Amino acid sequence: MTAWTQKVRYRFGDIDHAGIAYYPKLLHLFHCAFEDWWSDALGHPYPKLLDRDKLGFPAVHLDVDFLSPVVYGDEPTVHVGVLRIGQSSVEFAFWLTRDDGTPLCRARITTAAVDMTTMKKQPVPQVWRERFAQFAVTESDLPKAR
Repeated sequence: MTAWTQKVRYRFGDIDHAGIAYYPKLLHLFHCAFEDWWSDALGHPYPKLLDRDKLGFPAVHLDVDFLSPVVYGDEPTVHVGVLRIGQSSVEFAFWLTRDDGTPLCRARITTAAVDMTTMKKQPVPQVWRERFAQFAVTESDLPKAR
């Protein structure tokens, strides 16, 4: 497994009235980690990819499992990995764990490689195929669903 990881902090505004993470915030957290992964792990800021390279990876399919509540003050680790690289799509894996290894949630997010000028799909460029392969994970690397 070669997932990229980042520590995050759950703040007051991330929590709903029930005292647990507001689930859209978890998806936002995954996208923030995706952007940080581009800058920190791939050395190519996502805004540069969108604006200069005219390449984007918008989500086209989400599959999310919520495994254990995230509460105010939690400081879980978010993991980012690549499950599959298709012709013009990439399936990313995201998951959150507590320091003790407790899995909190996991997501498979399929993205389409698109030309940002036309918003039409395009093949995943070879340079990114090679870079993404460095972060390959398998289904067994993800926390188990209930």
